[in-house]
Amino acid sequence: MRIRKEGIIPIFISVFLGIIIALFSLWVLAIPFFVFGAFLLNFFRDPERIPESKNESDLISPADGKVFLKDEVIIPGDFEFQELRGKKMRRIAIFMSPLDVHVNRSPVSGEVVNIVRKSGGFERAFLEKSELNSRVLWHIRNGKDNFILVQIAGAIARRIKTFKKVGDRVARAERIGMIYLGSRVDLYIPENYKFSVEIGQKVLAGKTKIASKTE
Repeated sequence: MRIRKEGIIPIFISVFLGIIIALFSLWVLAIPFFVFGAFLLNFFRDPERIPESKNESDLISPADGKVFLKDEVIIPGDFEFQELRGKKMRRIAIFMSPLDVHVNRSPVSGEVVNIVRKSGGFERAFLEKSELNSRVLWHIRNGKDNFILVQIAGAIARRIKTFKKVGDRVARAERIGMIYLGSRVDLYIPENYKFSVEIGQKVLAGKTKIASKTE
């Protein structure tokens, strides 16, 4: 199983300290280090994923987790994507628990038009009001279609890492970033796409088909 490079040093330190303490037969003190190392190993895992749909126009889930919100919204001005302000788009929100894979992927192939970081609170990610938490907004364009992906920090998470920059090309299901600990990812899609997953459904980043083009 692939492990993110960001996790190698903390995993090594945790396990190493556990071994050193265990050598002195202090197993009660050593066990928490091994448990924490196992938690980090699980958190930083980054499995290979193959989209379940080979149709390039189908959108792939940007995050592991459970769908907890689907609606239609008008893009607000604070998104700072001028050409998309006031547009009506479909939205889906995915809650990522601390046990889910935390690497996020692009739902579509295209160009990264803009990336905006915004400060905010740290409400629990499964609450609708968490959309105003600290977050990173992505504007990705595929032909004439525009998409917005929002990485949202949760109550525990304090860091969102991006792997791409403005102007980069991304492939469908390619890794684009990571949110530390429990969090949320929102995806806004044009009205000529329709979601194919339901609230409460478990989805996998880079694998699960979540929407298809209707025209």
